[in-house]
Amino acid sequence: MSSGFPVLSVIDLDAGYGSRIVAKKISFDLASGGLVALLGVNGSGKTTIIKTIAGLLPPLSGCVTLGGKPLQKLSLRERAKCLAYVPQTGGAAWPFTIREVVAAARYSRIGAFGSFGAADRVAVDAALRAMDLSEMEGRPFTTLSGGEARRVLIARALAQECPAILLDEPCAHLDPGRQIELMEGLVDLSAGGKALLVSLHDVNLARRYAKSIVLVMPDGSAVTGSPDRVLVPETLERAYNTEFLFGHHEDYGRYVLPMATLGGRGDSAGNGQGD
Repeated sequence: MSSGFPVLSVIDLDAGYGSRIVAKKISFDLASGGLVALLGVNGSGKTTIIKTIAGLLPPLSGCVTLGGKPLQKLSLRERAKCLAYVPQTGGAAWPFTIREVVAAARYSRIGAFGSFGAADRVAVDAALRAMDLSEMEGRPFTTLSGGEARRVLIARALAQECPAILLDEPCAHLDPGRQIELMEGLVDLSAGGKALLVSLHDVNLARRYAKSIVLVMPDGSAVTGSPDRVLVPETLERAYNTEFLFGHHEDYGRYVLPMATLGGRGDSAGNGQGD
């Protein structure tokens, strides 16, 4: 599943809360230049997996390594130099400007009491440009739409200058054009050497833009591999309990359309918390 050297490895990971396992025996590599899509139904554990990989939740079993070192043995500052996390939502209690929110990422580099230098300003400027935010950097974060706020959070992750970025449903609540625009931007980042893990609901976005897929199944296990290997009728139907129509368009390429539910999901939904 790798494009380059693994920046992050997930090895037999069990993720969940207390004694309740939500996702089990998850294994994959996140490599430089790679974009991995994390798929699954609501409640399948996608957010739980991402939070565990980010170190926000302890693994119930297995491990996550960064640069070959176990995540749990790294200090918070060491983790922040290697790994950035973009949550589904994020707010500010005070009306910080866009630039101030993005610049906050630099504290992982300079420390809480450090002062900004030329390198920090360059990193923030580059992150703002990458997310097309330079012209609005003075706006208060509290005045932004959901899509604009999402771009600011991604810019903050870029300003952190980490080799790997975890993005939890970055396309949620965006209109179709903005979703494509965002995914093409993420592809550009991966082409520049970033290692990206992106949780998605849209199977077509995953097929079109991801190099590798991690599809969480109803029993908490995962099917991993290339889009051609994973996004096939029998696997998708088992994962989503839905019948799909597969087609091909000469300009778009292959696509997948949900047709009809195959029945009750039983225990396949509601396992995670906000997943």
